[in-house]
Amino acid sequence: MSKLPVYRVALLSCAMHQPSIYAPAFAEHPRFEIACVADDPGEIDDYIISTNQGVASEYGVPYLEDIAQVSDNPTIDVCSVCAQLERRGEISRQMAAAGKHLFMDKPHAVSVSEARDIAEAVRTTGVRAVIYGRQLSATPSLIRNQVELGAVGKLVAIHWDLIFAKGQAGTVPDGWETCISTDLEKFTFRSPGLDPSGSGHNVWAKRELHEIGLYPVGLVQDLVGVPVRSVYASLGQYWLATHAERGVEDFALMQMRFENGVTATITTGRYGRQTDPAGGVDKVLVVGSEGSIVADGSPPNAAVYATAGSDGKSATRVNGSDASGVTTLLDELAWAIDKGHDPPNNVDHGVAQVETLLAGYKSYFTGEVVSLPLE
Repeated sequence: MSKLPVYRVALLSCAMHQPSIYAPAFAEHPRFEIACVADDPGEIDDYIISTNQGVASEYGVPYLEDIAQVSDNPTIDVCSVCAQLERRGEISRQMAAAGKHLFMDKPHAVSVSEARDIAEAVRTTGVRAVIYGRQLSATPSLIRNQVELGAVGKLVAIHWDLIFAKGQAGTVPDGWETCISTDLEKFTFRSPGLDPSGSGHNVWAKRELHEIGLYPVGLVQDLVGVPVRSVYASLGQYWLATHAERGVEDFALMQMRFENGVTATITTGRYGRQTDPAGGVDKVLVVGSEGSIVADGSPPNAAVYATAGSDGKSATRVNGSDASGVTTLLDELAWAIDKGHDPPNNVDHGVAQVETLLAGYKSYFTGEVVSLPLE
Protein backbone atom coordinates (compact mmCIF):
# COMPACT_ATOMS: atom_id res chain seq x y z
CA MET A 1 0.00 0.00 0.00
CA SER A 2 1.47 3.36 -1.06
CA LYS A 3 2.15 5.97 1.59
CA LEU A 4 -0.32 8.86 1.67
CA PRO A 5 1.17 12.24 0.74
CA VAL A 6 1.95 14.88 3.36
CA TYR A 7 0.88 18.39 2.37
CA ARG A 8 3.02 21.43 3.26
CA VAL A 9 1.13 24.28 4.92
CA ALA A 10 1.78 28.03 5.08
CA LEU A 11 0.20 29.76 8.08
CA LEU A 12 -0.94 33.09 6.64
CA SER A 13 -1.17 35.50 9.59
CA CYS A 14 -1.65 34.51 13.20
CA ALA A 15 -4.09 37.28 14.06
CA MET A 16 -7.00 35.18 15.25
CA HIS A 17 -7.42 31.43 15.98
CA GLN A 18 -4.21 30.33 14.26
CA PRO A 19 -1.89 30.08 17.32
CA SER A 20 -4.35 28.38 19.66
CA ILE A 21 -6.38 26.10 17.37
CA TYR A 22 -5.37 25.75 13.74
CA ALA A 23 -1.55 25.65 13.94
CA PRO A 24 -1.53 22.95 16.68
CA ALA A 25 -4.05 20.90 14.68
CA PHE A 26 -1.92 21.07 11.53
CA ALA A 27 1.25 20.28 13.52
CA GLU A 28 -0.30 17.18 15.08
CA HIS A 29 -1.99 15.88 11.92
CA PRO A 30 -0.07 13.14 10.05
CA ARG A 31 -1.15 14.44 6.63
CA PHE A 32 0.16 18.01 7.04
CA GLU A 33 3.48 19.70 7.74
CA ILE A 34 3.87 23.36 8.70
CA ALA A 35 6.33 24.94 6.25
CA CYS A 36 6.28 28.62 7.18
CA VAL A 37 4.43 31.57 8.67
CA ALA A 38 3.81 34.52 6.35
CA ASP A 39 2.22 37.95 6.54
CA ASP A 40 2.53 41.49 5.22
CA PRO A 41 3.92 43.53 8.17
CA GLY A 42 2.88 46.85 6.65
CA GLU A 43 -0.80 45.87 6.96
CA ILE A 44 -0.87 44.54 10.54
CA ASP A 45 -0.38 45.76 14.11
CA ASP A 46 2.88 45.21 15.97
CA TYR A 47 1.36 42.63 18.29
CA ILE A 48 0.40 40.47 15.28
CA ILE A 49 3.99 40.67 14.02
CA SER A 50 5.15 39.45 17.42
CA THR A 51 2.58 36.65 17.38
CA ASN A 52 3.63 35.61 13.86
CA GLN A 53 7.27 35.50 14.94
CA GLY A 54 6.38 33.51 18.06
CA VAL A 55 4.43 30.90 16.11
CA ALA A 56 7.22 30.56 13.53
CA SER A 57 9.73 30.06 16.35
CA GLU A 58 7.50 27.53 18.11
CA TYR A 59 7.33 25.29 15.03
CA GLY A 60 10.88 25.98 13.84
CA VAL A 61 9.87 27.42 10.46
CA PRO A 62 10.72 30.67 8.62
CA TYR A 63 8.65 33.84 9.02
CA LEU A 64 8.19 35.38 5.56
CA GLU A 65 7.40 39.09 5.57
CA ASP A 66 5.62 38.94 2.22
CA ILE A 67 2.63 36.71 1.52
CA ALA A 68 3.45 36.83 -2.20
CA GLN A 69 6.44 34.59 -1.46
CA VAL A 70 3.96 31.84 -0.61
CA SER A 71 1.96 32.16 -3.81
CA ASP A 72 5.20 31.92 -5.81
CA ASN A 73 6.51 28.89 -3.90
CA PRO A 74 5.66 25.58 -5.65
CA THR A 75 6.54 23.55 -2.53
CA ILE A 76 3.60 25.04 -0.57
CA ASP A 77 0.40 23.02 -1.00
CA VAL A 78 -2.05 24.52 1.51
CA CYS A 79 -2.61 27.95 3.02
CA SER A 80 -4.24 28.36 6.42
CA VAL A 81 -5.67 31.87 6.15
CA CYS A 82 -6.25 33.48 9.53
CA ALA A 83 -5.80 37.19 8.86
CA GLN A 84 -8.16 39.86 10.18
CA LEU A 85 -11.57 39.51 8.58
CA GLU A 86 -11.20 42.65 6.49
CA ARG A 87 -8.05 41.15 4.82
CA ARG A 88 -9.03 37.49 4.83
CA GLY A 89 -11.14 37.28 1.68
CA GLU A 90 -8.68 38.93 -0.69
CA ILE A 91 -5.77 36.86 0.64
CA SER A 92 -7.81 33.70 0.17
CA ARG A 93 -8.75 34.66 -3.39
CA GLN A 94 -5.13 35.38 -4.27
CA MET A 95 -3.91 32.08 -2.86
CA ALA A 96 -6.62 30.10 -4.64
CA ALA A 97 -5.75 31.87 -7.90
CA ALA A 98 -2.12 30.84 -7.29
CA GLY A 99 -3.19 27.20 -7.06
CA LYS A 100 -3.03 26.77 -3.29
CA HIS A 101 -5.57 24.69 -1.39
CA LEU A 102 -7.26 26.65 1.40
CA PHE A 103 -8.18 26.26 5.03
CA MET A 104 -9.96 29.51 5.95
CA ASP A 105 -10.92 30.93 9.30
CA LYS A 106 -14.54 31.96 9.60
CA PRO A 107 -16.19 34.15 8.43
CA HIS A 108 -14.13 33.90 5.27
CA ALA A 109 -15.50 37.02 3.52
CA VAL A 110 -17.09 40.38 4.29
CA SER A 111 -19.42 40.51 1.29
CA VAL A 112 -21.29 38.20 -1.05
CA SER A 113 -19.21 39.39 -4.00
CA GLU A 114 -15.99 38.64 -2.13
CA ALA A 115 -17.24 35.14 -1.21
CA ARG A 116 -18.21 34.55 -4.86
CA ASP A 117 -14.78 35.74 -6.06
CA ILE A 118 -13.10 33.19 -3.78
CA ALA A 119 -15.42 30.45 -5.04
CA GLU A 120 -14.70 31.38 -8.65
CA ALA A 121 -10.92 31.29 -8.07
CA VAL A 122 -11.26 27.87 -6.41
CA ARG A 123 -13.30 26.50 -9.32
CA THR A 124 -10.98 27.99 -11.94
CA THR A 125 -7.79 26.48 -10.51
CA GLY A 126 -9.37 23.28 -9.24
CA VAL A 127 -8.01 23.61 -5.72
CA ARG A 128 -9.86 22.37 -2.61
CA ALA A 129 -11.01 24.73 0.09
CA VAL A 130 -12.72 24.48 3.46
CA ILE A 131 -14.01 27.11 5.88
CA TYR A 132 -13.82 26.44 9.57
CA GLY A 133 -17.19 25.83 11.15
CA ARG A 134 -18.65 23.43 13.66
CA GLN A 135 -20.41 21.16 11.17
CA LEU A 136 -18.03 18.27 11.90
CA SER A 137 -17.80 18.78 15.65
CA ALA A 138 -19.40 16.35 18.06
CA THR A 139 -22.88 17.73 18.71
CA PRO A 140 -23.82 18.69 15.11
CA SER A 141 -22.47 15.34 13.90
CA LEU A 142 -24.64 13.49 16.39
CA ILE A 143 -27.70 15.52 15.41
CA ARG A 144 -27.08 15.03 11.68
CA ASN A 145 -26.69 11.29 12.17
CA GLN A 146 -30.01 11.05 13.99
CA VAL A 147 -31.82 13.18 11.40
CA GLU A 148 -30.42 11.09 8.55
CA LEU A 149 -31.49 7.90 10.33
CA GLY A 150 -35.04 9.23 10.40
CA ALA A 151 -35.18 9.34 14.20
CA VAL A 152 -37.49 12.37 14.20
CA GLY A 153 -39.25 11.86 10.87
CA LYS A 154 -39.56 14.77 8.48
CA LEU A 155 -37.64 17.87 9.57
CA VAL A 156 -39.96 20.73 10.57
CA ALA A 157 -38.03 23.35 12.54
CA ILE A 158 -34.71 24.08 14.29
CA HIS A 159 -33.82 26.52 17.04
CA TRP A 160 -30.16 27.13 17.95
CA ASP A 161 -28.84 29.26 20.84
CA LEU A 162 -25.12 30.01 20.54
CA ILE A 163 -23.87 32.80 22.78
CA PHE A 164 -20.30 33.23 24.04
CA ALA A 165 -19.61 34.38 27.60
CA LYS A 166 -16.81 36.89 27.03
CA GLY A 167 -16.29 40.54 27.91
CA GLN A 168 -17.33 42.66 30.86
CA ALA A 169 -21.10 42.82 31.23
CA GLY A 170 -23.14 45.49 32.98
CA THR A 171 -21.40 48.38 31.28
CA VAL A 172 -24.02 49.58 28.78
CA PRO A 173 -25.47 52.78 30.29
CA ASP A 174 -29.01 52.70 31.65
CA GLY A 175 -31.48 53.97 29.07
CA TRP A 176 -29.17 53.16 26.17
CA GLU A 177 -30.94 52.95 22.82
CA THR A 178 -29.56 50.53 20.27
CA CYS A 179 -27.81 52.25 17.38
CA ILE A 180 -26.31 49.76 14.91
CA SER A 181 -23.91 51.18 12.33
CA THR A 182 -24.88 50.63 8.71
CA ASP A 183 -21.21 50.53 7.66
CA LEU A 184 -20.78 46.88 6.70
CA GLU A 185 -17.23 47.43 5.48
CA LYS A 186 -15.91 47.26 9.04
CA PHE A 187 -16.60 44.25 11.23
CA THR A 188 -13.70 44.29 13.69
CA PHE A 189 -12.57 47.06 16.04
CA ARG A 190 -9.02 46.24 17.12
CA SER A 191 -7.28 47.02 20.39
CA PRO A 192 -3.49 46.49 20.12
CA GLY A 193 -2.13 45.12 23.38
CA LEU A 194 -5.55 44.96 25.04
CA ASP A 195 -8.42 42.49 25.01
CA PRO A 196 -11.39 44.29 26.59
CA SER A 197 -13.98 42.09 24.87
CA GLY A 198 -12.40 38.92 26.25
CA SER A 199 -12.34 37.43 22.75
CA GLY A 200 -8.70 36.43 22.89
CA HIS A 201 -8.03 38.36 19.66
CA ASN A 202 -7.11 41.83 20.94
CA VAL A 203 -10.29 43.59 19.91
CA TRP A 204 -12.71 46.08 21.40
CA ALA A 205 -15.69 44.66 19.57
CA LYS A 206 -16.88 42.58 16.61
CA ARG A 207 -20.18 42.42 14.75
CA GLU A 208 -21.44 39.34 16.55
CA LEU A 209 -24.11 38.28 14.03
CA HIS A 210 -21.37 37.94 11.43
CA GLU A 211 -18.72 36.63 13.83
CA ILE A 212 -20.55 34.12 16.05
CA GLY A 213 -23.80 33.89 14.09
CA LEU A 214 -21.97 32.22 11.22
CA TYR A 215 -21.74 29.07 13.34
CA PRO A 216 -25.48 28.43 13.86
CA VAL A 217 -26.35 29.74 10.38
CA GLY A 218 -23.93 27.29 8.78
CA LEU A 219 -25.09 24.48 11.06
CA VAL A 220 -28.80 24.82 10.31
CA GLN A 221 -28.10 25.20 6.58
CA ASP A 222 -26.08 22.00 6.72
CA LEU A 223 -28.87 20.13 8.52
CA VAL A 224 -31.66 21.33 6.23
CA GLY A 225 -29.66 20.91 3.02
CA VAL A 226 -31.59 23.31 0.76
CA PRO A 227 -31.28 27.07 0.18
CA VAL A 228 -32.60 29.74 2.54
CA ARG A 229 -35.36 31.74 0.84
CA SER A 230 -36.17 34.45 3.40
CA VAL A 231 -34.61 36.03 6.47
CA TYR A 232 -35.84 38.28 9.28
CA ALA A 233 -33.48 39.61 11.97
CA SER A 234 -33.28 41.87 15.00
CA LEU A 235 -30.03 43.19 16.48
CA GLY A 236 -29.20 44.92 19.74
CA GLN A 237 -26.63 46.16 22.26
CA TYR A 238 -27.54 44.89 25.69
CA TRP A 239 -24.49 43.95 27.75
CA LEU A 240 -21.19 45.29 26.43
CA ALA A 241 -20.26 48.97 26.29
CA THR A 242 -17.36 48.09 23.98
CA HIS A 243 -19.97 47.18 21.36
CA ALA A 244 -22.46 49.95 22.14
CA GLU A 245 -19.81 52.67 21.84
CA ARG A 246 -18.83 51.41 18.39
CA GLY A 247 -22.31 50.83 17.02
CA VAL A 248 -22.10 47.07 16.60
CA GLU A 249 -24.41 44.39 17.94
CA ASP A 250 -23.56 42.15 20.87
CA PHE A 251 -26.73 40.10 20.35
CA ALA A 252 -28.86 39.03 17.40
CA LEU A 253 -31.95 36.99 16.70
CA MET A 254 -32.64 35.70 13.20
CA GLN A 255 -35.33 33.62 11.54
CA MET A 256 -34.78 31.71 8.30
CA ARG A 257 -37.29 29.99 6.04
CA PHE A 258 -35.89 27.34 3.70
CA GLU A 259 -36.96 26.32 0.22
CA ASN A 260 -38.61 23.14 1.55
CA GLY A 261 -40.68 25.00 4.17
CA VAL A 262 -38.47 24.22 7.17
CA THR A 263 -38.03 27.17 9.52
CA ALA A 264 -35.01 27.88 11.71
CA THR A 265 -34.35 30.48 14.37
CA ILE A 266 -31.09 31.39 16.05
CA THR A 267 -30.02 33.59 18.92
CA THR A 268 -26.38 34.51 18.92
CA GLY A 269 -23.89 36.98 20.29
CA ARG A 270 -21.73 37.70 23.29
CA TYR A 271 -22.49 38.47 26.92
CA GLY A 272 -20.34 38.98 30.02
CA ARG A 273 -17.99 36.28 31.24
CA GLN A 274 -19.51 36.60 34.72
CA THR A 275 -22.95 35.74 33.31
CA ASP A 276 -22.14 32.09 32.71
CA PRO A 277 -20.23 29.46 34.73
CA ALA A 278 -18.51 28.19 31.58
CA GLY A 279 -18.04 29.51 28.06
CA GLY A 280 -21.62 30.38 27.20
CA VAL A 281 -24.73 28.72 25.77
CA ASP A 282 -24.79 26.18 22.94
CA LYS A 283 -28.22 24.54 22.89
CA VAL A 284 -30.26 23.12 20.05
CA LEU A 285 -33.83 21.96 19.52
CA VAL A 286 -34.66 20.03 16.35
CA VAL A 287 -38.35 19.35 15.73
CA GLY A 288 -39.56 16.69 13.32
CA SER A 289 -42.86 15.13 12.36
CA GLU A 290 -42.15 12.04 14.49
CA GLY A 291 -40.06 13.36 17.36
CA SER A 292 -37.45 15.87 18.49
CA ILE A 293 -33.79 16.22 19.39
CA VAL A 294 -32.60 18.31 22.33
CA ALA A 295 -28.84 18.90 22.39
CA ASP A 296 -26.33 20.78 24.51
CA GLY A 297 -22.92 21.43 22.99
CA SER A 298 -21.13 21.98 26.28
CA PRO A 299 -20.40 19.22 27.06
CA PRO A 300 -21.32 17.59 23.73
CA ASN A 301 -24.41 15.43 24.07
CA ALA A 302 -27.76 14.94 22.41
CA ALA A 303 -31.03 13.29 23.41
CA VAL A 304 -33.54 11.99 20.86
CA TYR A 305 -37.20 11.79 21.85
CA ALA A 306 -39.20 9.72 19.39
CA THR A 307 -41.28 6.55 19.15
CA ALA A 308 -40.34 3.77 21.54
CA GLY A 309 -37.54 1.47 20.49
CA SER A 310 -37.20 -2.27 21.07
CA ASP A 311 -36.23 -1.60 24.68
CA GLY A 312 -39.46 0.33 25.25
CA LYS A 313 -37.67 3.62 25.71
CA SER A 314 -38.47 6.67 23.62
CA ALA A 315 -35.46 8.78 24.61
CA THR A 316 -31.94 7.96 23.47
CA ARG A 317 -28.96 9.89 24.80
CA VAL A 318 -25.64 9.94 22.97
CA ASN A 319 -22.40 11.67 23.90
CA GLY A 320 -19.47 12.88 21.83
CA SER A 321 -16.02 14.41 21.79
CA ASP A 322 -13.91 16.60 19.44
CA ALA A 323 -15.95 19.66 20.35
CA SER A 324 -14.24 21.92 17.78
CA GLY A 325 -14.24 19.48 14.86
CA VAL A 326 -10.95 20.89 13.51
CA THR A 327 -9.16 17.52 13.35
CA THR A 328 -12.04 15.95 11.46
CA LEU A 329 -12.15 18.90 9.08
CA LEU A 330 -8.43 18.48 8.34
CA ASP A 331 -9.06 14.79 7.66
CA GLU A 332 -11.70 15.80 5.14
CA LEU A 333 -9.45 18.44 3.53
CA ALA A 334 -6.61 15.94 3.05
CA TRP A 335 -9.02 13.39 1.57
CA ALA A 336 -10.54 16.02 -0.74
CA ILE A 337 -7.09 16.98 -2.04
CA ASP A 338 -6.21 13.29 -2.53
CA LYS A 339 -9.37 12.48 -4.46
CA GLY A 340 -10.16 15.81 -6.10
CA HIS A 341 -13.64 16.28 -4.66
CA ASP A 342 -15.27 19.04 -2.64
CA PRO A 343 -14.88 18.85 1.15
CA PRO A 344 -17.60 19.71 3.68
CA ASN A 345 -18.25 23.41 4.33
CA ASN A 346 -16.67 24.38 1.05
CA VAL A 347 -16.73 27.73 -0.74
CA ASP A 348 -20.22 27.27 -2.15
CA HIS A 349 -21.52 26.71 1.37
CA GLY A 350 -19.54 29.79 2.37
CA VAL A 351 -21.30 31.95 -0.21
CA ALA A 352 -24.68 30.82 1.15
CA GLN A 353 -23.62 31.54 4.73
CA VAL A 354 -22.32 35.04 4.02
CA GLU A 355 -25.38 35.85 1.91
CA THR A 356 -27.73 34.75 4.69
CA LEU A 357 -25.87 36.78 7.32
CA LEU A 358 -25.85 39.92 5.19
CA ALA A 359 -29.56 39.41 4.48
CA GLY A 360 -29.98 39.49 8.27
CA TYR A 361 -28.36 42.93 8.45
CA LYS A 362 -30.49 44.14 5.55
CA SER A 363 -33.60 42.88 7.31
CA TYR A 364 -32.72 44.73 10.50
CA PHE A 365 -31.96 48.00 8.72
CA THR A 366 -35.17 47.86 6.64
CA GLY A 367 -37.40 46.26 9.25
CA GLU A 368 -38.63 43.83 6.62
CA VAL A 369 -38.35 40.17 5.67
CA VAL A 370 -35.60 39.85 3.05
CA SER A 371 -35.84 37.36 0.21
CA LEU A 372 -32.88 35.37 -1.07
CA PRO A 373 -30.86 35.26 -3.19
CA LEU A 374 -29.70 38.85 -2.75
CA GLU A 375 -29.26 40.86 -5.92
